[in-house]
Amino acid sequence: MPRVSKTAADRQHLRLAKVLVGLVWLAIIALCLVHKDSFTLEGILTYTPDKPLLAALVLVALFAVKSLSVFLYSGFLYMAAGVLFPLPAAIAVNLAGTAVMVTLPYLLGQKLGGRAVEYILSRWPKAAALHDLRCDSDFFFVLLIRLLNVFSLDMVSAYMGAVGVKYRAYLPASLLGLASMCVLFPIMGGSLADVRSPQFLLSAGIHLAIMLVSCAVFYLRQKEKTHKQ
Repeated sequence: MPRVSKTAADRQHLRLAKVLVGLVWLAIIALCLVHKDSFTLEGILTYTPDKPLLAALVLVALFAVKSLSVFLYSGFLYMAAGVLFPLPAAIAVNLAGTAVMVTLPYLLGQKLGGRAVEYILSRWPKAAALHDLRCDSDFFFVLLIRLLNVFSLDMVSAYMGAVGVKYRAYLPASLLGLASMCVLFPIMGGSLADVRSPQFLLSAGIHLAIMLVSCAVFYLRQKEKTHKQ
């Protein structure tokens, strides 16, 4: 029998690994499709364990699932933490979950490179605006996009990895840009019994104000670039 070269064997192992990873992703996506009706705040709270550590691990795992599925709204996870834990613990769990949620698509985009960019632009043409917004500082580029919060979180994460944004700037900027959700949403989650309470209304108002300011900055940057052209 002819011997398979080490290089050829490595390629076969790499192809096999890619197939296995693809099958795992398909299984996760299929699970999300089958149980998409359970991905609500009530459903999350129903299936979360009573023990705090297990509950925290389940929420972080759901953040990981969120990074692979459009059916799970991340706001439900942030609010669920506010229902399940005291505010400091809820913020810590949300930050950990956010780190996982923004990292997995980033790594996928980094692996796929140009193919990921082509796919993202074909699915979300408005993602072309991300290219125009990029500046010399990866940190401020990511921070602005996260504060703006008008693009899909997962799409942005994959795009950042695909275009070579440095992870050491990407992760802290993402956490800072999404910090308002990590803090304000659990406050709203803990106040769901009375959505007219000062805590709920103030948190929702601050979150809306942050989005409006970010939109204003985005508009001004676009206007400035248009004048320079």
